[in-house]
Amino acid sequence: MTSTSKITVLIPCFNEEQGIADVLTSFPTEKARINGYELQCIVIDNNSSDRTAEIARAHGATVLYEPKKGKGNALRLGIDKVSEDTDFIVMLDGDDTYRASELLRLIEPLESGFSDVVIGSRLGGRIGVDSMTSFNRFGNLVFTHLVRIFYRVNVTDVLTGYFAWKREALMRLRPHLTSQGFAIEMEMITKMAQLGEEITSVPISYDSRAGDSSLNPISDGVRILGMFLKNLLWQPQVQRIAFVSDAVMPFHKGGKEKRLYEISRRLVQEGREVHIYTMKWWEGPKVIQEDGVYFHALCKLHPLYSGERRSMVQAIWFSLATFKLLFASFDVLDVDHIPFFPIFSARIVTWLRGKKLYATWHEVWGKDYWMEYLNGPQGWIGYIIEELSFKLPDVIISNSWHTTRRLQQASVRCAIKTIPPGADLEEIYNTIPSNQESDVIMVGRFLKHKNVELFVKAMGILKENIPDIRGVIVGDGPEKSAIRTLIKSLGLQGNIKIVDRIEHNIGIYSLMKASKLLVLPSVREGFSMVVVEAHAAGLPVITTSHQDNAAKDLIREGVNGYLVQPNEHEIAQKIQLVLDNPDLMSPQQGIEQHDWKNVMQNIELSWV
Repeated sequence: MTSTSKITVLIPCFNEEQGIADVLTSFPTEKARINGYELQCIVIDNNSSDRTAEIARAHGATVLYEPKKGKGNALRLGIDKVSEDTDFIVMLDGDDTYRASELLRLIEPLESGFSDVVIGSRLGGRIGVDSMTSFNRFGNLVFTHLVRIFYRVNVTDVLTGYFAWKREALMRLRPHLTSQGFAIEMEMITKMAQLGEEITSVPISYDSRAGDSSLNPISDGVRILGMFLKNLLWQPQVQRIAFVSDAVMPFHKGGKEKRLYEISRRLVQEGREVHIYTMKWWEGPKVIQEDGVYFHALCKLHPLYSGERRSMVQAIWFSLATFKLLFASFDVLDVDHIPFFPIFSARIVTWLRGKKLYATWHEVWGKDYWMEYLNGPQGWIGYIIEELSFKLPDVIISNSWHTTRRLQQASVRCAIKTIPPGADLEEIYNTIPSNQESDVIMVGRFLKHKNVELFVKAMGILKENIPDIRGVIVGDGPEKSAIRTLIKSLGLQGNIKIVDRIEHNIGIYSLMKASKLLVLPSVREGFSMVVVEAHAAGLPVITTSHQDNAAKDLIREGVNGYLVQPNEHEIAQKIQLVLDNPDLMSPQQGIEQHDWKNVMQNIELSWV
């Protein structure tokens, strides 16, 4: 393993003072560390009257308190407290009947990708003398065979208390868990089967418990049977997801538009019902469907810009139209923070509807940039509106660690989920390199903060040592004419080719794969999918270390790129270094985490 994976262990407990210490000291902590795992133990004290919590804390466990009695109640609390950096989640009892030392046996099928869920099978393993009564064993065999027949799932012990999950698999299950007591295991297995999770069993040991059991074979057996019968007809309710964004693909191109485009279509593939509420970018009816996604026109199309700045009139009209969601049906409402005003409307809608408000945040401007963008009182008004908008969502989904830091510096109090951008890795991998080969490529709009002129000047410096160096700039924008003039004045017409905006992603990927590195001299990026795409295409990336450039968080110096000050000399120096050492870096290392499917799943988890 190249990096550490985190395993969080959940241990629901009720009066387990006799067994909890042995459980916590039996985990293979050192073996796990050697194999690249970090262990965290969470004990959920389910209203115990003994010293369970005290002993657990003394042995280094995090202790949570669940006053509502019942294993299901305790487990749900534990799941809700699992940290976002967890990779795998394990559940076992605190009575020392299950061997904590066998934990890694349950992790291996998850790590290898063989399954999403692993069940520790007592019936398929070793059951100690007097560990399970004949009556309990018979009941377990009956329930197990019934589940195998009616739910078509390959498990060999449906009443076990030893489980392991990939985090995303358990989070998909979490919204559907309702059982309070010992029927929780039957509920989990049957609902996971209905959700289509890949489930496997591994043999485990089962020992005599320490202390008295609170399980009643008759009454709890009836509840378990009831859960088995109830879930035969259960189907997961399709979540209705509503996104609010004034500009959307395929009608308007841009980074945030592409993010929503990719995520919404993958949500549809996962069985979600997705509705995007926007302006009327199209001709015809107010509601249309594209690739399974419903587009709703909240208002007529208003120009996004007034001159070079965002239109205040458009923002206000779209904000007022957002109140129409008072009459829309949705389970989740996620609003784009740009252009701020719709967040205020969406907040009122969700308050009145009794729903949470989720907001996707691309960047934080702050007072200094507002004063630069809008002079005088208008700048102050913009800054105050941004500050107020921070206080409205229940959860903010931040598109970069840079944005998250800025939100934290602004004292945002709601939960912040950081989910960086993605790329269609399969499409990039399968793209054939263009015949138009180059040494360096830049992809981006011709805007002031993109610093396209630094790319051109760096190429001029490099030409002194590499007369035939070739560069490609892909993009469009208001500064294109000035850049053409600069290229001509530096005598670089034969070295730099400008390619107008390419309609399909494959065209860009093709040019990337025909180049050797990507340069992004920008000093302000809310998030930068082009960096992720370049890495997926196998290109190192050179970008700036400017404080407002979120793309810098995607760079690991010397591994997938370099950070430079925004000046042509440093850029030229690093370009030369990469060209002279083509095998020095590994741009694709760790790129799988940025696959759009993983990004979509992380966003779904943020809604749990």
